Amino acid sequence: MDTNHGSPNDSDVGRFGRWAPTYERSTMQRWLFGPVHARMLDLLTASGPSMSPGRVVDVGCGTGRLLRTVAERWPQAELIGVDAAAGMVAQARRLNPKARFENAVAESLPLPDASADLVLSSISFHHWADQAKGVLEVGRILRPGGWFCLADHEFLLGRLWGDKVRSRSEVRALLTGAGLQVKRQVGWGPKFVQFTLAQK
Repeated sequence: MDTNHGSPNDSDVGRFGRWAPTYERSTMQRWLFGPVHARMLDLLTASGPSMSPGRVVDVGCGTGRLLRTVAERWPQAELIGVDAAAGMVAQARRLNPKARFENAVAESLPLPDASADLVLSSISFHHWADQAKGVLEVGRILRPGGWFCLADHEFLLGRLWGDKVRSRSEVRALLTGAGLQVKRQVGWGPKFVQFTLAQK
């Protein structure tokens, strides 16, 4: 990813585009992505037991698997997925006919101000070209009182091969800087994943 211009690196996006046709069959779905999705929604339910979001946005949605899980939890919610890889968006549209998907980057979300009740991002934050700008966009589209649930790996050695991995304190600072109140941060040691819940 390009850290300066807020636009994704073509080779990174291309890699995910090529992965798209087989993404659903990846062992990562069972080993990492599925469990992370379930834990995100459990944490949200525990933190806001009366939560019943009207519009849910998944930033870095891939093929839309998390939104399919959201649909089971909150069947009334309007679902919107955003991903930089056109191949992922094409697969997501095929697999999730009741959801809307947009080919866009986190730093420029194609949604109006204050239009989302819940924004999710799972295991994609370290790919965002400009994380601070992306978090500002999340804050922009969230309604007052809306929630942001961010899950990403915290394997800091990933920085050696270019992942923009952030520590818990760095994530907290980014979210606070965007006007979000961090309510909870928890780690999942065996998977090297951290979960952050924030509210506008």
